[in-house]
Amino acid sequence: MRKLSEGGKDQGSKKHAARIDRELPYVISLITLMAASGISPFVSFKKLMHFELLPTMKREAQNIVKQVEILGLDPLTVMNKKAEQTLSQQYQDFLGGYASTVYSGGSVVNFLKSKMRSIFDLQAAFAKQSVSKLGALVEAYMVIQVIILTLYIILVALSSTPNMNIGLPVDASSISSNPVPLLILPIILSGMFMFIVQQVTSSTFIGMENLLKKSLMIIMPGIIIIAIMAMLNLFQGMIALPYIVGLVLIATSLKPMLEYRKIEKMNLAAEDAAPGILRDIAEARKTGLSPERCIIHACKRKGYHEFSGVVKTVVNQLEWGVPLRKIFSTIREKVSSWLVLINFRILTEVIESGGGHAEALEILAESSEKAFNVEKEKRNMLTPYVMIAFIIMGLTAFTTLMVIDSFGDISQTTMGSNPNRAYAEKQTAQMMEIFSVSAIFQSWLAGFFIGKVTSGTFASGFKYAIFLALTATIAVLVVDFADINLTSLFKTRI
Repeated sequence: MRKLSEGGKDQGSKKHAARIDRELPYVISLITLMAASGISPFVSFKKLMHFELLPTMKREAQNIVKQVEILGLDPLTVMNKKAEQTLSQQYQDFLGGYASTVYSGGSVVNFLKSKMRSIFDLQAAFAKQSVSKLGALVEAYMVIQVIILTLYIILVALSSTPNMNIGLPVDASSISSNPVPLLILPIILSGMFMFIVQQVTSSTFIGMENLLKKSLMIIMPGIIIIAIMAMLNLFQGMIALPYIVGLVLIATSLKPMLEYRKIEKMNLAAEDAAPGILRDIAEARKTGLSPERCIIHACKRKGYHEFSGVVKTVVNQLEWGVPLRKIFSTIREKVSSWLVLINFRILTEVIESGGGHAEALEILAESSEKAFNVEKEKRNMLTPYVMIAFIIMGLTAFTTLMVIDSFGDISQTTMGSNPNRAYAEKQTAQMMEIFSVSAIFQSWLAGFFIGKVTSGTFASGFKYAIFLALTATIAVLVVDFADINLTSLFKTRI
C-alpha cells in the first residue's frame, strides 16, 4: 500500500511539473517585462497570485510569497529551496539561475531575456516532438481500425462457410444473435486511444469541455433510444437500422458542430491578430505615444475578421476612459483562446504597473510572436493526418462491407436450392446490418479522436465525426443498392 501511495504521489508530481512547464514561458515573460521596468521578480510573484489564467504558477507564487511574508525568509533562499524541490527541470533552472545571478551581481534583466528566448525555443522543440508522438498515435489508431474491420471479414467468412452435412452456415446465428462483442470492441479501443491522446495534448481554447458535455447530453439519449428500439425489433418494416443510426448521429452532431465552428472562427482570428496588435503597440510606443494611445492605434487597423468586433469595443472603451482591467474582462467574455488572453493579461498588468516602457513592450511582442508561431506550426503539421483518417476510414468501411456482402452471396450461391437458403439469406442480412451499424458508429467515434489530435479538444471532433459518419453511411448505401461485390466484379471480368 505504501508503494502504491508513493507511486501515486510521483505520478501527481510529474503532472504538476508538466503543468508548470506549460505555464512557465508566460511567467518568465511577465517577470522579464516587469524587470525591464524596474520591478523585482519577487514583486512579480506577488502579482502572479492574481493570475487565474496560470493556476499552477499562481499556487507556486502564493507558496513563495507566504514563506517570505509570514515566515520571514529571504526571497532568494525560498527560491533556492523551491528549485531543489520541484520536478520541473525548466522551473529549477529558472529559479536557481536567477538566485545565482543576483548573488554574483550579474544583470538580472539580461539573464531573464536570455532565459525567455531559450524557453520559447525549447517549447518549439517540444511542440515538434509532440507532433511526432501524435502522428504515431494516429497511425496506430488507423492500423487498429483496419485490423478490427479485417476481423469482421474473417468472422463473416467463417460463418458463411456452408456446413456440408446440413446445409446451414456454420454458427451463422451466433454472430447475428449476439452482436454486442462486435459493437463493443471498437468502442473500447477507441476509448483507450482517446484516453491516451487526452494525456498527450491540450487545447488553447478554454471551456470546450462544457460544450462537449452539453452536446453529449443531447446525443447520448438518441443513441440509447435507438439501441433499445433495435433490441426490441421496432424498426421492422421501417428504414434500415444503419441509415437511422447514421442520420441520428449526423443530425445530433450538427448543432454542436456549428457552435464550435463559431467559437473556432472567432478564436483563430484572435490568435492571428494578437501578435500583430502587440507588435504595433510596441512600435507605436517607441514614438512616445502613451500606452493607451498605442493600443488605440494598433486596434484601428483593418483585417481582423471575426475579431474586429472585439477590437472595436476595446477602442471605444479606451476612448471613453474605461480602465484596462475592465477592458480585459470584456475581451475574456468574448474570446476563449488561452494564448490570446494570457498575452493581453500580461499587457494589462505591465501597463497598470507603470511598466509600459518601449523595451518592455518590445519583449512582449517578441515573446507573443514566438508563442503563436509555435502553435500555428504545430497545427499546420497535424493537418495532413485529417486526410489520412478520411481516406483510411472511408476505404476500410466500403471495402469491408463489400466483402461481407460478397461472402453472403457466395454462401447463398453454394447452397443452391437448399430449403434452408431463406434462413441463410436472413442471417446474412442481419450480419450485414450489424456490421454496417458498427462501421458507421466507429467512423463517428474516429472523428472525435482526429479532432482531439489536430486541435487539442474533443469538441472540434463533431465536424470530423459528421463527415466520417456520412462517408460510412454512403458506403453502406452504395453496397446496398449498387450491387457492388466481389461476385459481380468476377462475373463482369468473366
